[in-house]
Amino acid sequence: MVGPIVWSLVAVVVALVVLALLVGGLLRTLRRTTTVAGAFSSLLSDRVGLLRARVAALRVRMEQRRMSGSSPVQSGTTVPGSEGNHP
Repeated sequence: MVGPIVWSLVAVVVALVVLALLVGGLLRTLRRTTTVAGAFSSLLSDRVGLLRARVAALRVRMEQRRMSGSSPVQSGTTVPGSEGNHP
């Protein structure tokens, strides 16, 4: 006959094995989440950098136009080289 202490030890060992499996799964999920978050952060940083570059280029162009005193293009006239360069 098996005593109650043995059953208690078996229950503790089973609980520890289940706990180890749960912690292992949690760590794998956490690692995957960290990888995805890093990739997203990198993508977002690239996009923000491109947006900042575009804004800087627009500011430079606006400053050039302001300094040269050029007036806005009147309707019906085109700027040389601007044909087909529509966004």
